[in-house]
Amino acid sequence: MAWSISGDYFENCNCEILCPCITSYMQAPADGERCVVPIICRIDDGQFEGVRLDGLAFAIVADSPAVMAEGNWRVALYIDERADEGQRVALLAILSGDHGGVPGMLAGLIGEHLGVRFVPFTYEAMGHRRHAVIPGIMDVEVETITAPDNGEPVTITGVRHPMGNDLPVARSLKGVFNDPEFGLVFDNTGKNGHVRAFAWAA
Repeated sequence: MAWSISGDYFENCNCEILCPCITSYMQAPADGERCVVPIICRIDDGQFEGVRLDGLAFAIVADSPAVMAEGNWRVALYIDERADEGQRVALLAILSGDHGGVPGMLAGLIGEHLGVRFVPFTYEAMGHRRHAVIPGIMDVEVETITAPDNGEPVTITGVRHPMGNDLPVARSLKGVFNDPEFGLVFDNTGKNGHVRAFAWAA
């Protein structure tokens, strides 16, 4: 079952800038007892077995031990409610990891699936800023950190990250998440973030 999705992504974890897991390949502990992070994506071009996924957004929200490589992540999925039934089935198939690619690699780290919500989802890309809102649950906005001499994003290279080996660094302007039913309530405002294009396929 061949599939592909590509588009725009950002995240906002609860570590200070720069997150230790990025520079240690997930071997160093996070700054806190747990790592909590929404990974937020907008699909610009995507398909699963002929089902088009263009324009839909989703978030993978993870709550992991301080050393992320140890696994036992608790993960919830939030999917754009505009997806029709076929698109929902397709996105769940991809994000489950059952069909390989990056989600397949991440699946081995997940110890508990908290559930899936189909929600109103706003994703905005504005120059160096990204902003996503799920009303009543999530309000996250980040801005890339730029070099003072040329205004280009500060980027770390040679990392192993699900989105790519070159990772622009950002700081969150807002980082609020509130879903007590799933046990996911945190505020990562002012903490570490990343922004870049992504492309997954299998």
